[in-house]
Amino acid sequence: MKKKIKWLSLLCLSPVFFGCVEEFEPENITEVLEGALVVDARISDQNMQHTIFLTRTFPFEAAMPIQESGAQVNILDDLGNSINFLETAPGTYNTSSAITLQHNRAYTLEITTVDGVRYSSNAEAMPSRVEVAEVHAERRVNSSETEGIAILVDNQDKASQPNYFRYEYDETYKVVAPDFNPFTWDVIDYDFFCEDDDGWEVTVAPRGEDANICFANEKSNDIILASTANLTSNNLDDYEVRFLGTDNYAISHRYSILVKQYHHDINAASFFNSLNDFSSSESIFSNVQTGQLEGNINVENSDVAIVFGYFELSSYSEKRLFFNYEDFFPNEPLPPYIINCDFTSGPELYPEGFHATVIDGKVVIDGTSNSPLIDGILAGLLGYVGDNENYLEVDEAGEADGSPFLTKALGCVDCRVYGNNTPPDFWIEE
Repeated sequence: MKKKIKWLSLLCLSPVFFGCVEEFEPENITEVLEGALVVDARISDQNMQHTIFLTRTFPFEAAMPIQESGAQVNILDDLGNSINFLETAPGTYNTSSAITLQHNRAYTLEITTVDGVRYSSNAEAMPSRVEVAEVHAERRVNSSETEGIAILVDNQDKASQPNYFRYEYDETYKVVAPDFNPFTWDVIDYDFFCEDDDGWEVTVAPRGEDANICFANEKSNDIILASTANLTSNNLDDYEVRFLGTDNYAISHRYSILVKQYHHDINAASFFNSLNDFSSSESIFSNVQTGQLEGNINVENSDVAIVFGYFELSSYSEKRLFFNYEDFFPNEPLPPYIINCDFTSGPELYPEGFHATVIDGKVVIDGTSNSPLIDGILAGLLGYVGDNENYLEVDEAGEADGSPFLTKALGCVDCRVYGNNTPPDFWIEE
């Protein structure tokens, strides 16, 4: 018996679209949906190892999704050829090698879980290839009256039927530490009265590797959809896939974005549009209560099992763009840094009221035994800015300055908090 998925839920978007479900009306929906199989199967015509993710629905208050292990997963073409997927991590199934699905073939996804329940998708055809013609950037003001940079896509297709697209992006950008120092922490010693007859000790030394300029990477986590169905031509012109306001640090120096275009059919477009609506907090209380989210995967041999997800086939095209902030905002102030680096602190090496004595050869410490400075360094919170010239000086109240160093948040001093100090292989300067 085939059972198509129809349910009411709030989905939490992530790189795996179907990871989290919050109960929704009616009140007993949790009992109905708990343990439903969730399938994330997005396969393109790229020559690569492809991946399918299987999880189970779980209560909203649960910390992590439940990975579905031990399943048999394969794709069959209309000639009976089978492509097998092997489990490489809990709930993650990959092809053993790179494969390429053909545009003139129809494919069906088949899954058998360890409890013997069989699932299969509708037969789906691989759509034709539509190339990204251009990705470009433009300075503009968006609908929220925010000034920034819009990332725009153009493509062209001579086919008479409307096209439907889903977009993802990977963005990479320079991170320049505003308070970089060529010296950093060296000895961090909590041993008291060690061989050098010293107390707690913190020293600095020249850095062993660069921490001034790094490269951060972010991936899209929204459902970005486009269609030519309501256009006078079958081309997309200046379609916005990303907007970065002038307060976004990513565009502060040099920025690159790889726009990924997936050309799928009208059924996939309908599913992802519905998924987008279900995931919108604005529409949850207005549209979803009487709505249904139906995929193309069916239960074959159970009256109680439920499956949610979609077997998407798409043709793929991509293009990369680089630009510098000064290309669009010459001589204008840079966006603010990722964190506020205005504050300079000087945690003390010894806490207030600290006193240590040696009794019968053992160190006895009065009060707290934690160093604000050492604890902050070990926790990865503090970066070295410079020596405190006022260290141990006594003020008018008779209090000595117990801060040997000036510090800031580590990310202000060391860019590796936010990225990698090695440029990616694709990176080019102007």
